[in-house]
Amino acid sequence: MKRQMLTLLILCLTCITLFSQGTDASFTWTAPKSSPQKSGYKLIAFLDSRQDTSCVGNYSLETEAKPTKLILKTPIGPQLEAILNSYTDASSGFGALLFQLKRFSFAETQRTAYVYLIATLYALKDNGYVSLLNLDTTLVIDGPANFQNALVSASNEVVDNFIARGIALTPVDTVVYSYEDVRHIDNLHKRRLKAYNTSTYTEGFYSDYAAFKNQTPDLQGEVKLRSDGGMAITLHSPGWTEARGKKHIYAVVYKGIPYIVSHFGYYPLQKDGDDFYFDGRLNVAGTPSNPFGVFSANANSPDKRNYRVLIDYRNGDFIHIKAPESAAQ
Repeated sequence: MKRQMLTLLILCLTCITLFSQGTDASFTWTAPKSSPQKSGYKLIAFLDSRQDTSCVGNYSLETEAKPTKLILKTPIGPQLEAILNSYTDASSGFGALLFQLKRFSFAETQRTAYVYLIATLYALKDNGYVSLLNLDTTLVIDGPANFQNALVSASNEVVDNFIARGIALTPVDTVVYSYEDVRHIDNLHKRRLKAYNTSTYTEGFYSDYAAFKNQTPDLQGEVKLRSDGGMAITLHSPGWTEARGKKHIYAVVYKGIPYIVSHFGYYPLQKDGDDFYFDGRLNVAGTPSNPFGVFSANANSPDKRNYRVLIDYRNGDFIHIKAPESAAQ
């Protein structure tokens, strides 16, 4: 699902537990005060597929302060049950859901944090599971003030709305997955992508992620090496200009090495396990759009730093894994 964007100006937040610095701080997703709505489901199960289930991330409200480890309190299943129950009543159907949490994380310890919340809702069908609805959201929260409150409030709202949308849907997908399939669903999807199943990449220029994942270069151009060892790309395809502040291609494969492209340069992709990563500088800011997208406390302040970045195999988006302390500002 293509990541959509939304700007949320956080003016004030209701009082939530105040977390002390340098300690573990747990929080829960709470049920909204909602009126029951049409629902085909009364049961919900939970599957935690996050790579790191120990915490959401670490954050410092003050420079050089020991980070607070933020944890989504377990068990998570009852939290989802309470949310579902707030939307259902005696007229609701008796269907069952499976909520798979794939990612809920951020890497920043100070300043702007990019919090990634990715999940899938499945409906139980024919003793298996059918995909019902996907959630792929980035919450951009400017710190340090009220960071924890903003994280809890925004993520809770997204999960509430996600479940509310899902319970009104009936499964239409014809593919029924076993529980084991669901547990390894990302690996199953990656097996369909050529870029994830080759060690030899097709030379050329890729306008977007779709071209790269299918290994079908769709632009013409040439690469020249600068005196400092960097690359300079000249594209011959109409409408494309590689220049700061203008649109740029997604990737290039040069002498067998794939490079990701940002406004700041060309960064070699590294394959680690079953995922692509790169280390490079980005320019990221929230922009207005639709629900299930970026929530930003200050979308007018783009962030320009070096990051360890994971490529989201679903849509090619950049997931910030780590912002080095020595990153250039």
